[in-house]
Amino acid sequence: MRPRPLPRELLTLPFSRRRALELGVTPDRLRAGDLLVPHRGVRSTTSTSSIAGRAADALPLLQQGEWFSHVTALQLWGLPLSTRWESADLHVAGTVRRQLRRPGIVGHRPVRQPPRGSVRGMPVSSPVQAWVESARLLGLDELIQVGDALAGRWSPHAAARRVPLAVLADTVRIARARRRPGAVLLGEAMTHVRERVDSPRETVLRLAIVRAGRPEPEVNVRRRAGDGSVLGRPDLSYPDEKVAVDFEGDAHRTDRRQWEADVDRRERFVDDGWAYLRVTDRHLRPPQWGRFLARLDRELGAPGDRRRR
Repeated sequence: MRPRPLPRELLTLPFSRRRALELGVTPDRLRAGDLLVPHRGVRSTTSTSSIAGRAADALPLLQQGEWFSHVTALQLWGLPLSTRWESADLHVAGTVRRQLRRPGIVGHRPVRQPPRGSVRGMPVSSPVQAWVESARLLGLDELIQVGDALAGRWSPHAAARRVPLAVLADTVRIARARRRPGAVLLGEAMTHVRERVDSPRETVLRLAIVRAGRPEPEVNVRRRAGDGSVLGRPDLSYPDEKVAVDFEGDAHRTDRRQWEADVDRRERFVDDGWAYLRVTDRHLRPPQWGRFLARLDRELGAPGDRRRR
């Protein structure tokens, strides 16, 4: 026998057992094999391993005054984190005295009402607040990548992109003054956050160049030829030495239109006398990394030469 149809409002999102009973669903129906049990007291009609799906599974458990926080909020805002966080526990914060704690869910101590937002109908810490909350969980480079993303254009959500550096810096200052966990590391990360970064790999490449003792390049600045025509906007560039560096992800290889645009841009730069260096993930590992640095050094010239230019 096929299970009795559920009320329409229970078909699209996970729901609490209590709500189903209020709508007249019987206990036997809630034990039927077509329903999943992602958490005790919650039922769902679909299975998912994505962060958004797992958060939706936990949403019926949240009380008034609770929301998704820390790295969970960063992921829901579409901000970049390493793959190690994809299957990590969900984080929940709130103002209620007894914070939600269950297998797969980390509850945090009650806090005063911080800045909050909403993603796909789910309450979450604001993007900048989630960055501060996550400072005790993330490493330095992860914090820099998220900071670059907040100041850049990575997130599909307007609230999580183009945040002024002054706002980020002021938030870090307050976090340090209040001695929040991880605030010292967050302050160090802030010194490396830059505007206009378009991808996490650009951050990785820029940091690697600087840590190798080379000058810090400018990030995603539109360059022009001597006649004023636009050459393009390389990921990283040294205008005085006329050196451009672009990170090439898979999209540059698999998208024919992107590939053709890349070829045309490179030709414009070369014709104007620029050195144009292209980098892939392979170049970030030995021995290719050393070869890239040697080539970059040749194009930049010796330190004394750079000072004389």
